[in-house]
Amino acid sequence: MARVFRAWLVVFGVVVIGIAVAHFLFGQATYIGGGDVNATMDSDLRFFNVLFAAYGATFLWASRDVIGRARQINLLGLLFFVGAFGRLLAWIASGTPTPFYVAMFVVELVVPVVHYVVLRTLTSGAEKHRVSTPLDQRV
Repeated sequence: MARVFRAWLVVFGVVVIGIAVAHFLFGQATYIGGGDVNATMDSDLRFFNVLFAAYGATFLWASRDVIGRARQINLLGLLFFVGAFGRLLAWIASGTPTPFYVAMFVVELVVPVVHYVVLRTLTSGAEKHRVSTPLDQRV
């Protein structure tokens, strides 16, 4: 399971980086259902996609040690989960988005929960097979 999860994190990270690079380079034209924006919005969208690329790169980094970086992976998931509520606020304020972004809302709620469950399974298994060392026996 750890190998499959690691591979999934790599794919997820690469996809996120790809999306971010496309949005950064080509701007609003790459947003499904997006319309014209002013220079301020274009600037913000491109700026925040650098951070989104870093988010994807962090998944690549975390994938190298899934057990040791479980806390960081869960934190990344929490960010994704909270981001879904940004979509919900936009939905309330501006109306229903395209079906793609409705689906993304669901994905952004479900993926972090699945990550959490998989990581709980992996880390509980790691604890069972952990070898105790003298440092672990300190009080």
